[in-house]
Amino acid sequence: MSTALPNLAPFERTRLVDEVTHRLRNLILDGTLAPGLRLLQTSLAEKLGVSRTPLREALRVLQHEGFVEFIDGNKTLAVVDLSVEELLEMYELREVVDGLAARLAAKQGINSATAKRLHRALVELRRASDPRALTRRAPAHADFHATIAEASGNRHMLGQIPMIRFTAQMGTRYVQHLDGQARLEALMRIEEGKGNHGAILQAIEEGDARKAERAARDHIRTTADAILRQRADEERHPA
Repeated sequence: MSTALPNLAPFERTRLVDEVTHRLRNLILDGTLAPGLRLLQTSLAEKLGVSRTPLREALRVLQHEGFVEFIDGNKTLAVVDLSVEELLEMYELREVVDGLAARLAAKQGINSATAKRLHRALVELRRASDPRALTRRAPAHADFHATIAEASGNRHMLGQIPMIRFTAQMGTRYVQHLDGQARLEALMRIEEGKGNHGAILQAIEEGDARKAERAARDHIRTTADAILRQRADEERHPA
């Protein structure tokens, strides 16, 4: 007697949790849910038109990702209020982690499925340079770097993926919120300058470990520089 189960559709609630998580993440990234905002679950569930159960599960996911945190002695969840200094500290770590991930991925080679994921993310990144495309650019940015970490073949690297995804999306948020010309210049430096996404992918596909690590490190430094420029601009022109 066969014990093989046929393919089964997932529960509707699972899809609902994913949808709620996705929407809340986007609302945090675009600033609708501002840093430090207390998330009262009853009110939030009502506004989203969902029950508290999928909302609670979605908030657990976002807490694991770093987008929300407990305050008031672990009594209340709030949108994370991440300072520029904290984000830049994460990018200091990212320079080492991403460089190593790219070097290892290039050294051992990537399969066709991984290459397709990276190229798909790269296409989306190039399309989403407009600030209105933030909700498309942020996940594509996270997917690109997380995929390289997964392709490194290092089991301990997998533990860094939540941090990679979080900082990639928050870094995108900072850059995308620059004003007009400053944003365009920052995106041009990131996408066309030294250590851009295309250069990282090319080096990995060529199997050039040293070049891949250098490109990844350059990219992280360029992104951190864009964040520093935004902070300097905010200090010159306070709201």
